[in-house]
Amino acid sequence: MLAFISRYWDSYLIGLALSVVMSAASMSISISLGLLLALGRHSSSALVHAFAGGYVAVFRALPALLTLYFVFFALPTWAAYAQIPVLSFVLDSLNNRILAAVVAFALTSAAFAAEIIRSGIESVPPQQLEAARSIGMSYTMAFRRIIAPQAFRVAFPPLGSEYIYVLKGTSLASVIGVVELMRTAQIAAGATFHNLLAYAMAGAYYVAFVIVLQVLLAKTENRLPGRAARPSGA
Repeated sequence: MLAFISRYWDSYLIGLALSVVMSAASMSISISLGLLLALGRHSSSALVHAFAGGYVAVFRALPALLTLYFVFFALPTWAAYAQIPVLSFVLDSLNNRILAAVVAFALTSAAFAAEIIRSGIESVPPQQLEAARSIGMSYTMAFRRIIAPQAFRVAFPPLGSEYIYVLKGTSLASVIGVVELMRTAQIAAGATFHNLLAYAMAGAYYVAFVIVLQVLLAKTENRLPGRAARPSGA
């Protein structure tokens, strides 16, 4: 057991680091896209509203693994057969396993982030927007100064949970050959036949990191502006 740990602990750490980087990149894209989709759900344009609603409905229904296969295998192949230079140039980059995984996870997570952000926006009383507009603020300024800060406080905890979900979901990237934490465990298990130890060690890395992450998220949430202070002794 000690020999196994001493041989593979650094490989597992590198695999975890790659999982964290992929999930952070995916979540950054997810939140940006999710914000646009959430705003689209409130758009006065029927076309924009329908597109945003359709995106959320489709990508909440599709399994993340299917989206990963579609992005990595289907899109580059289709672009090559279509022989459209622009599509080939854009989609050929998806032959990179890590980039394809980041894009696939971001597309899936964006649908959930959109609903989280939409709920945060809708938690702000509409009278506040009306009051801001009545004193001459544009919608953009009112959203940036009044609605967005309050919506972010509401959305932060579920977005933190969504990031943890995305982090764990990066294990799916192992099926396309990305050597993240789960793939590292598979390689170690195949080389040593210590299947129980190999996968238990991967689980320990996931658990340890997620616990630390949960503590950091809780501390950050408690420091957010406008959060009501807990009564002393509570």
